[in-house]
Amino acid sequence: MLEGLPRGLYAHVQQVRATARELAAPLDLDPALVDLAASAHDIARVVKGPRLLAEARRRGIRIDRVESALPVLLHGPVGAERLRRDLGVTEPQVLEAVHWHSTAAPGLGLIARVVYLADKLDPTKASRYPFMEAVRDLALRDLDGALELFLTRDLQRLLHAGELVHPASVEARNDLLAGRALHPHGQRLTSEEL
Repeated sequence: MLEGLPRGLYAHVQQVRATARELAAPLDLDPALVDLAASAHDIARVVKGPRLLAEARRRGIRIDRVESALPVLLHGPVGAERLRRDLGVTEPQVLEAVHWHSTAAPGLGLIARVVYLADKLDPTKASRYPFMEAVRDLALRDLDGALELFLTRDLQRLLHAGELVHPASVEARNDLLAGRALHPHGQRLTSEEL
């Protein structure tokens, strides 16, 4: 499947795989599962908006208003369903990572958090995410801190541009903030770091 992707998307997937391996190394994760999730995260990315909407409906995927307006956000859920139904992948951690790699969601497992950040840290996305290096530096020390920083900065970027924000991204950020508030040793980012 990967070899059938357009050249640029194939290169992106290879970059995500490398970054995911790097982020996962200190976390005692199954490297085969991390690699499968990173390899498969964009299997439905080449599908255009109207076809994504139609396939999501056909597969019974719940579609919210933001996804209806921005169907590209459905390539993760559609990709996860393709993996599950068409390719027989049953590993929940892999399916979760593929499903939520575009938006994040509250309570994501470690593999999903790694793949989400690895996808965002592709150097070709640096112009969209000028805060990428700060996130990368933090991710190697504190995965959740990096996820919180990325979500905060990206939400600021989207709001400043007047763009839609997926509710799962807001919920993911709130979940991280609430979790850190409950753990006395969890370090919240300071306003200067944000």
